Amino acid sequence: MTDDRLSKEEINALFQEAAAGKEEDVVSFHQVEKEALSELFSVAIGSLTTTLSSVFMQDVFVSNIAMEILPEDRFQQEVSLPYVEAAIRYEGAAAGETIMMVNPPDAQDMADIWQVAKGDEGDESVDKSLTAVMTGMMESIHKGLSMASGSSFYGAFTNLQVVSESANSVLVEKGTEPIYVDLTFDLSIGSIVQTVVHHVVPGSVAKQISELLVSVEDLQAAEQQETQKAKEQEVELQQSKQPEQVNEEKEPVTFASRVKEPEPNIQNVQFTNFSQEDHPYGEQRNLNMLLDIPLQVTVELGRTKRIVKDILELSHGSILELDKLAGEPVDILINSKLIAKGEVVVIDENFGVRVTDILSAAERLSKLR
Repeated sequence: MTDDRLSKEEINALFQEAAAGKEEDVVSFHQVEKEALSELFSVAIGSLTTTLSSVFMQDVFVSNIAMEILPEDRFQQEVSLPYVEAAIRYEGAAAGETIMMVNPPDAQDMADIWQVAKGDEGDESVDKSLTAVMTGMMESIHKGLSMASGSSFYGAFTNLQVVSESANSVLVEKGTEPIYVDLTFDLSIGSIVQTVVHHVVPGSVAKQISELLVSVEDLQAAEQQETQKAKEQEVELQQSKQPEQVNEEKEPVTFASRVKEPEPNIQNVQFTNFSQEDHPYGEQRNLNMLLDIPLQVTVELGRTKRIVKDILELSHGSILELDKLAGEPVDILINSKLIAKGEVVVIDENFGVRVTDILSAAERLSKLR
């Protein structure tokens, strides 16, 4: 009877081979892929402004869209606990589980606003309302991804939970992803919600998307550029380490070598004060060179904001109420910069404006720089 048991050395060798194979499977992204993913998701997430404005019946703003690629351990360390996690599976051009993360108080407010907008206040549970909100957000992102990439993206909501330990996340529980793509953006809903939302995509899913955006030829060209750049940096580093050659012949000491050069007198630039009546000839000539430059003059009566639904319902005879009261001075702008205020007058058959308050000439020139 033979002894089929493995020795300790053989067991260690098998573990090392398994670890090496796992390292080879780690997803990595070249710079060109990172840029393509960042641009695609910026377009897709930016489309949430229109979608959520109609859903919440409030002014919604999405800003500061950013992307960061994080290893699993760093992702677990940096996430703020607790958070509400909506798990949504990608299907179509890319397949895999993703999550949307919002802190609990803001998630509660989003559910409340959604209920009020629907007229179902108190009729539905918070979980059901928040599920509808998160599903709508992901449908909008999938639609944006499809339009921007030319490929079909869709998905299905799978789970909603409050995560108090990062190990309980849907993504972390699977334990198969070494890196994550963390997409963050600021979300503002009226004056009630100002929060940061995380859309976390596993590295394997993001890799599927990047392969749709970056061709093999572009990727090979990027790899060659990165390799060439690394070689150039290595050459520069070696050259910088070489000792400088010292000339053994000492230069003769002369009187000129003992004299220190005067330090330059550095002064701040002083712009001409054009409010003065008397100008030196040189300054007046410089000003004359600018006098024929055409500038766009705009008189702004007022502004207002409306949701997409109101804009679509506009028709002949519709009235838009502006944010400026009757009798208030109107704004006079030069190249979109406010420089004066005035009152509207009628000259023959044309409208005009009488200036009632204006910046000085120097301030106006400073505004135009």
